[in-house]
Amino acid sequence: MQRLQLAEGAPEGLEVWRLSLDLNAPVADDDDRLLSRAEWQRAQRLRRHADVVRAVATRAALRRLLSAHTGIAPEKLVFTQNAYGKPALENADGPAFNVSHSGHVALIALAPGGAVGVDIERCRPEAELAPLQGLVLSPSEQLGHARDGIALPFMERWVVKEAVLKALGLGIADHLQALSITSSLGSPGTYHLEHSLPISSPLQAWPLPAPNGYAAALGYVDSGYSHANAQGKRYSTNFQEINNGQPKRNTNATNQHHIQTSGAC
Repeated sequence: MQRLQLAEGAPEGLEVWRLSLDLNAPVADDDDRLLSRAEWQRAQRLRRHADVVRAVATRAALRRLLSAHTGIAPEKLVFTQNAYGKPALENADGPAFNVSHSGHVALIALAPGGAVGVDIERCRPEAELAPLQGLVLSPSEQLGHARDGIALPFMERWVVKEAVLKALGLGIADHLQALSITSSLGSPGTYHLEHSLPISSPLQAWPLPAPNGYAAALGYVDSGYSHANAQGKRYSTNFQEINNGQPKRNTNATNQHHIQTSGAC
């Protein structure tokens, strides 16, 4: 498991760990024994061996990381979840967290305060993405695509949107079109975000270093954000973009409620 380098200016204490998975290997006994009975049963309902390996290895890695932060044995940790299925520690003083996996890679994000979301997707040919554009792109993004083509690659928008919505703990499919992402006209290497979500606090997000053939992003919301009295408003947020700690050019571009599709990079 490798800790990723984040952008300068990312909140102190924010961590992202990358786990490389051998999907052909048997499930490790050391991982299996850390899971709760409910987690084990969910994993066993998966049909493909690779999916079982992903589920068990990622959950076990999450438990080990949270154990290091809380001092509680990994197998003793108890989780709860909100109405949209976003998990959190129950009756334990520990970091906020989020996980995502695709293919042979899993990401685990931890935040000492606030809320965090992470997303990784494996690339697919652009031709497979056309049916998804109406589900993922906001009306303004769709208009821009019809008129000029998409300035930012579809996958780049996709992972940022999912990471932010996972940080907020909102249903992903219902809110993707409420976010619009464009290249910032200000500082190089930043995004400009407009949204109509019931959120009053600034949102932050950073692309994450990913293996070849993947795209990934991290979303973060300050602990002071509130859903109250924000319906119907529009907000703007700048997203800093990084790649291995350096500015990334814009020319190249599971959460259980994660939309199960991948895109092209």
